[in-house]
Amino acid sequence: MKHLIAAQDRVTPPMPWRWALTVVLSLLAGLGWAMLARLVDTQSIRWTLGSFRLPQMWLTGLFLGLPVLALTLLTHSMFAGNIIIGAPVMVISFVNYYKVLITTVPLSVGDFSLIGQALHIAELNSQALTLSGISILAILAAVLWLLITLFLSRPLRLKWGWSALACAVPVAAFALIFCVFADRLVFIPLGMGLADAHPQWVVNQACQVPLGLWRSLFAQATHDMGPDYSQARMEEVVTKARELTGGMESSDSGVRPNIILILSESFFDVASLDGVTFAEDPVADFRALKEESVSGPFYTRSLGYGTCNVELEILTGMNTNLLAGEDLYSFTPDVFTRLPTLPSLLRENGYYTASLHTFNDSIYHRTPIFSRLGFDDIYFSSDFADFYQPAAQADDYWAYMNSRLSGGLYSDDLLSDLLISLYEKHVEDGPMFLYGISMENHSTYVDKYTQEELTVSPQSALTGEAANDLLNLSQGIHNASAALGKLVDYFRTVDEPTIIVFFGDHLPGLGLAGGGTVYSELGMVPEDTSTWSVEQFARLHSTEYLIWSNEPDLLPAEPGATVETSCNYLGANILKLSGVDLPLYWQLVARLAEDRVIDSEYLHRGTDGQSAFQMPAEGPGIEGLKLLSELLGDAIYGKQYVTDYLS
Repeated sequence: MKHLIAAQDRVTPPMPWRWALTVVLSLLAGLGWAMLARLVDTQSIRWTLGSFRLPQMWLTGLFLGLPVLALTLLTHSMFAGNIIIGAPVMVISFVNYYKVLITTVPLSVGDFSLIGQALHIAELNSQALTLSGISILAILAAVLWLLITLFLSRPLRLKWGWSALACAVPVAAFALIFCVFADRLVFIPLGMGLADAHPQWVVNQACQVPLGLWRSLFAQATHDMGPDYSQARMEEVVTKARELTGGMESSDSGVRPNIILILSESFFDVASLDGVTFAEDPVADFRALKEESVSGPFYTRSLGYGTCNVELEILTGMNTNLLAGEDLYSFTPDVFTRLPTLPSLLRENGYYTASLHTFNDSIYHRTPIFSRLGFDDIYFSSDFADFYQPAAQADDYWAYMNSRLSGGLYSDDLLSDLLISLYEKHVEDGPMFLYGISMENHSTYVDKYTQEELTVSPQSALTGEAANDLLNLSQGIHNASAALGKLVDYFRTVDEPTIIVFFGDHLPGLGLAGGGTVYSELGMVPEDTSTWSVEQFARLHSTEYLIWSNEPDLLPAEPGATVETSCNYLGANILKLSGVDLPLYWQLVARLAEDRVIDSEYLHRGTDGQSAFQMPAEGPGIEGLKLLSELLGDAIYGKQYVTDYLS
């Protein structure tokens, strides 16, 4: 027995040393997890080691180390304390890394609302989900440290009573440093004060990913309307908005045209890529239609990702850049009833409104949001028999639907047929607003189409995976262009005035397993997105749009005209085409569209063609943006003092 006690004494440090080692190792663990998060983010050992001279690395280490210590004391296990904190940190770091790789846009707080759809999202983007050597090194280091803590858990085990009581110390320290005095002690010293609005990538650069996400979450949870916020101030804002818009009203011609809005997944002029040529024009239909339409660059808030945010900005006029950093799809659906949306305003003016999506509702849960937006009917891939006769009459609905697959997803050709069928069903009901969302050209692009489905032939210096991605992407874009041509040909023959608005939501991400993207392989941009110039950023955040009408007089400019627009202002342009009287809210957005092209978190561009990463302090449209920011703040975060004035 004496030998056993002596052996235990040799293995188990004296009580004071257990306390000291537990505290030191827990805080060092926090620094280690911060280092591994940085390694995953940068994919560079050199950059990671260089970060130790920066205050954000040590603050992130403390941000993670205090919870590790608290949980170690509470659970009586250093292994438990580390895995409870370390595992989520590693998962979040990898999710952020892959999202940036695919989309150039970092993980945001709003993305956590999609956690239940993680498997669906991973399946759609499986092409880019490969592990680099640095990523494998980070995982091995994390596993090794967890094994060490598992070994140390028993020797460093403290008495339950004192351990649980001591847990209050790191909890109190965390609350004081990262909650109560977070702005003064952490974020202002890092140049990221909570009173300032910054895009997530800027926050991450200044704070590192874990602390950057905390800053964004904290900013949203403690959103401050400012010291001047009051009913009197908001009424003053309304007065200024009225003065700025000058009582703008739509030039109502008495015509209520049908409006068909089409979100074409990842559509752009693929022939415009540097160093890529085609024997035959892959977008021949689209290019021919430009001659009889108003078209041009469509600037968007993302690359390779974020379709729902793009469409919600169009349908609501809400500018995400003017909010507290949330993605619009993370709002509770009732938020969208506080302002007049495009569908609700059209419905109030006698339009039948419907949306149809050639996929299911498994990712963004559009149904509760779209119902609040003002759509009379909402259709997904399981619902088309309700109005589409070929599907309704099929002996086996899903067998028929599978026959309309192209590239593994329901085809854009099917979308055109569905829009035509829905129009024919409601042609006697007055004007209609139909919103169609395509999916055929969604990633991934690795061997997306069979040899029998491939009809395009891009020529470039690309080889291997990059060449294969370009080939399959080009086929999807060609099919979208042909489907648009088919839809337009039908509506040329109808009697009712009809306007078709067609746009690509964003460029595809085109990330490559070995690093970089098809765009970097073509020499269009550097592989490191942080070194992109504003011109390069703008190019990769613009697609194409087109407005066509069977009555050219309804177009917003002369046929063949080129006009830039974006997800921020296309909704106002559509409402002006409908001829309905615009309420003050949309008057302000329409007024901004006269001076501004886009004002996203990452890109600001005016109608003068000047682009910038940061919103200008002054200039055309800037006053209106500030007024819109206050109005959106009152409607979304405030007491809705003036929302009734906006409708």
